[in-house]
Amino acid sequence: MIPLNQQWLDALLPEQKKFALEKRGRTFLYKFLWKHGEHLFIIGNTGSGKTQKAYFIVRWIATTKETVIWLDSAKNGELLPLLTLGHPVQIICPKGTDVIIKEWNDDEHQYTRMKNHPLVTTVPDAGSAWWAVRKKYINIFCFRNAFDKAEDRLKWMGELFASLGVWTRKQTFPHIYPFCFVGDEAHWFNAGAKLTSDQERTQLAELITEHALTIRGPGGRLVLIAQGHKNLPVATRENLQTTLLCRGAKVSPEENNTLSEFNNRTSRYNPDQGLFVYPGGYTYPPGWPWPFPFFPMPKLRIEYVGEFDSKTDKQIKEEEIEQEIIPDLSKYNALCQDLIGYEVPHISNRYELISYHD
Repeated sequence: MIPLNQQWLDALLPEQKKFALEKRGRTFLYKFLWKHGEHLFIIGNTGSGKTQKAYFIVRWIATTKETVIWLDSAKNGELLPLLTLGHPVQIICPKGTDVIIKEWNDDEHQYTRMKNHPLVTTVPDAGSAWWAVRKKYINIFCFRNAFDKAEDRLKWMGELFASLGVWTRKQTFPHIYPFCFVGDEAHWFNAGAKLTSDQERTQLAELITEHALTIRGPGGRLVLIAQGHKNLPVATRENLQTTLLCRGAKVSPEENNTLSEFNNRTSRYNPDQGLFVYPGGYTYPPGWPWPFPFFPMPKLRIEYVGEFDSKTDKQIKEEEIEQEIIPDLSKYNALCQDLIGYEVPHISNRYELISYHD
């Protein structure tokens, strides 16, 4: 293997540097991390540490020149540990909504907006979200709680991937490549046949899959997380060739014969264990899971505010002020109506006025 860059190693955290110098770490770097566009499927039952392992992946991705985008599933404050990874964070949400992170204030004896709050950017439509993404940031898409109706939420997600797919094919894409897109509980926007028989939702999943997989060539990477292998559409699963198996992950031979060989082992994994399986079924150490670090939940609270395209408190206040300074013209309505159709004579200046009377 090519020797590791010493300057890059020195910039790592101590535990990261130790991992990178081990053979399993070197394998991870060369077979996954440094291969732009190498997708990953994280599978495991509830409580198996899937999201924790996604934090591990994000922290490593952030050490490269790859842009990080995390799609918030709005469950149990999952985005909060992302604030502790040592990188600036930007929250991107639809117009009319806001995301407020609160911390305990000893002076006021209540939770108040945290100091050094992450940057919050609102966008008018799904496609604009890609253009709002910032390099060297952990960008969090907070879309799920911005819509009361499921059909509106899913339509937004369809437009999100469709716009990126079109721009990528036309090579007019945003400046985000190479990038990694992490989707926890991915079945909420890309459900397989096991979870839904709704035609519209199935068609949306096919649309998302079609456009999402076009991003691999220029360096777009998907990291999708689900409880079961069948929770995602077949077309998606076939392209997520690197897999991280957590506790309880079972794959039938019909679904994936290579992954099914590990079924008897995953049932005994602890939440901090996971088996990294590269394309072709290669693992290192052979067949043995890795121990993964634990990322504690910070003592913060998250508040989702508003609904897409609804008026914010600021907009309502500005409208009230505008209404106050507009004079009441109701008493002149009759006069205004009488003047409808009246044509003012064309008079340019006073000299024209004099010559007119002569």
